[in-house]
Amino acid sequence: MKLSKTILILIALISLISVNSYSQSTGFGIESGINVGDISSSPAFNTSTKTGFMVGGFADIGVTDIFAIRPGLRYITKGFSSTFNGVTFTDNLSYLEAPLLLKVSVPLPKVKPYFMAGPTLGIQLSANETFGAGAQAQDLDASQIYETIDFGLYFGGGIDFHVANKMEIFTGFGYSLGLTNISKLTTSARNHGLQVTSGVKFNL
Repeated sequence: MKLSKTILILIALISLISVNSYSQSTGFGIESGINVGDISSSPAFNTSTKTGFMVGGFADIGVTDIFAIRPGLRYITKGFSSTFNGVTFTDNLSYLEAPLLLKVSVPLPKVKPYFMAGPTLGIQLSANETFGAGAQAQDLDASQIYETIDFGLYFGGGIDFHVANKMEIFTGFGYSLGLTNISKLTTSARNHGLQVTSGVKFNL
């Protein structure tokens, strides 16, 4: 009974805040950041993370003050490193990625925490493997051993800061979980990574 009353009070408070908050309008933004990538393999072998980057744009299509749909398009680099017989191999993968996310915001006037989740579809643009170090390092085209499509899920959150009329800056973080096997070899491999981003959004 106490829990039900608490939930009703919270709903009432959120509704009251949303009435007094600026609306969740449709907006367009740009973002950039880093992606700390790795793979999950089967059979498993030891890998280490590879830090890449991402840059892209998105639209926030407001449904209510709380809910919005966020389609986007971004360039992102993924990959991993591994060591065999003392030689380090680094696989560098780049994708054109299209996320379609549901964004849930806490509708405060100036600072709005938010959470996002949804599917992502990546199309491979390039894949290469570097092995060795220093002057002995060599690059090989690895596009033939990786699948073109990388489908996954994204979970994340962040904070929107209202800084000017119809303008927000934001910082966010997230985790991408690959669902498809990207390897054409006998070993199964799935991308995953931690992302930290920031950017600016302009509301219409």
